[in-house]
Amino acid sequence: MTNERTSILGELITIGDELLSGRTVNNNAAHMGHHLRLAGFQIRWTTVVGDREEDIVAALQRAMERAPFVLVTGGLGPTEDDRTNAAVASALGTPLRRDPESWEVINSHLKKHNIPMTRGIAKMAELPEGARRIDLTRPRAGYYMNPADKPLFFLPGVPEEMADMLKTFVLPTLKKRFPEQITIRSQVLRVFGLRESEIAERLAELEEKYSTVGFGYFPHFPENRVSLTVQSTTATSADAILEEVVEAVVQELGLYVYGRGDDRLEMVVGRSLMDNGRTLALAESCTGGLIAHLITNAPGSSAYFDRSLVAYSDAAKTSQLLVSPDLIAQHGAVSAQVAEAMVRGLKRESKPNIALAVTGLAGPTGGTPQKPVGTVFLALLSDKGLRTERFQFGGEREKIKLAAAYTALDWLRRAIIDESFFDAG
Repeated sequence: MTNERTSILGELITIGDELLSGRTVNNNAAHMGHHLRLAGFQIRWTTVVGDREEDIVAALQRAMERAPFVLVTGGLGPTEDDRTNAAVASALGTPLRRDPESWEVINSHLKKHNIPMTRGIAKMAELPEGARRIDLTRPRAGYYMNPADKPLFFLPGVPEEMADMLKTFVLPTLKKRFPEQITIRSQVLRVFGLRESEIAERLAELEEKYSTVGFGYFPHFPENRVSLTVQSTTATSADAILEEVVEAVVQELGLYVYGRGDDRLEMVVGRSLMDNGRTLALAESCTGGLIAHLITNAPGSSAYFDRSLVAYSDAAKTSQLLVSPDLIAQHGAVSAQVAEAMVRGLKRESKPNIALAVTGLAGPTGGTPQKPVGTVFLALLSDKGLRTERFQFGGEREKIKLAAAYTALDWLRRAIIDESFFDAG
């Protein structure tokens, strides 16, 4: 793929002391950068600045000197520390004036809801001369300026309001102003069961073959994510190239790829259970109900999820799952034999299509040289067969539990779609 055009590089300024102190995570910057990139624009610089007016002035002036367009979020509200409007006026050398459209929208809203006008609220209608209000119907802050043919967007810090204005006004305005930007498409593949280094090694030849495609690897415990980014001159071409690369990666990684984009493993498992008319029951020990919690995160899970028994103690395993006390005494509660007995007892009691049991040592104590902390046994039983396996997970207690729960979900996914799953049991 050849492409001589490059995307337009802009600057983003996010304002607020809470961003600098860490009280608030700067999700607005991430959202804006992502959606601008998909539209063919990129953020080359991101500046985070506090509520000091002189700092905002300096940041805006610097951004205007080096960036073709600038987006600013925050500092547009009614409180004393909302100083963006004054800073913009100072940076551009223009006066603040009462904007008639802003005043009308705000005043109408206050009268409708019987809210008195205050000095702070009135301040929201005081905009730099030349500002164009974005929302003409609702009392949301936000305006656009174009001094010296340089687009400047001032958006509210409220995430929902910012996201809406970005979609409905900012992106269409930028596309009209810069019609020659390239088209960028990206896809995220979700991978479970391979380390980041293993994924990169398996995809090395594809990276060489598709040298103009951006391959990114992002660990997100307990899974990994592969980001694929394509740039092209047209949307049609970008979409076609991206789909070709995605299919090549899926072919190379096989069943380790469980989803795309916003897919979550529990959602994928739920859809698979639903589509195949399967029902599920769980017997959990070391995970303490975590697998059931993940499964029931999916709306409509009652259609395929029957029950979960948290049999944490040996007595519970014996009374609720019919595990023999002698079996526990001989092999230990954390063993393949007990995991199998748990899943068989669960199957007899609940009659689901699929039954899964987990027992293990989440730590930090209780491990032995033969069974160190992180030892987990899974057992899965269905009409297709039985599979039991030992795993060794690392990390702190919460990581061990989460790794065990995700592995159990992945087993459920594979047991339904992989004809060879039980051959390994």
